Amino acid sequence: MQLIKIQIPDRQESAKALVQLSGRGRILCFADEVYIVPEPALALLSDLGITYLELGRGGLGYAEKALRDATAAKV
Repeated sequence: MQLIKIQIPDRQESAKALVQLSGRGRILCFADEVYIVPEPALALLSDLGITYLELGRGGLGYAEKALRDATAAKV
């Protein structure tokens, strides 16, 4: 499955997206309104009129690396 790293710059839209996406599958949330979502989630965001920036694409390994990098950045 293709996973997409996105940023939703508007905080209100980001909150709306978080609620909608979390009810439909697994998402990863990071600082600065950044998420990693499955590719089908992009259609939902478009349907909701939520503007996002695509930051990258990859598989499960891509998501695991993003989690490791985020954890290491806190140390």
